[in-house]
Amino acid sequence: MATPYTEVLIFACNWDGWSCIETAANLGVCYPASVKVVRVSCLSRIHAGLILKAFEFGADGVMLLGCEPGRCHFGVDGEYIINEYEKARSILEMLGMRKDRVALVQLPAFNGHEFVMRVMSFIVEVERLLASKRAKIIGPGPAQDITVLSHSQLAIEKGR
Repeated sequence: MATPYTEVLIFACNWDGWSCIETAANLGVCYPASVKVVRVSCLSRIHAGLILKAFEFGADGVMLLGCEPGRCHFGVDGEYIINEYEKARSILEMLGMRKDRVALVQLPAFNGHEFVMRVMSFIVEVERLLASKRAKIIGPGPAQDITVLSHSQLAIEKGR
């Protein structure tokens, strides 16, 4: 089950992406308050550097929420968005981070239920990825596995 401490940043396009968020709110369908939304005119305005900056500022996961393929209000063909998404995933992998911590979700307008289902499953996936992160202690004794805590897990530990 998703915890309210997993920090997810959503870049949502002003059109179909934002309408999904508004519809979810109007239907009373909830997602954790740790999910933050940045409204942008179009996902074509987002580049790999902005996605990576979100991780630098502590996001555990980043979701790009946009229009259905072929339905962009600005006529963007989607290739640029997919290229930047894939570039960010590649850079994350080069940095030793799991590339699945970035998701591209393209939904039809006003699909609030599907949006919340996708956010919740993304949070669960990010938590699974963070929980499986392991490091080795190398010293005079035998190597040991240790769990590396995420930002949200550290916050929970400090609060106890």
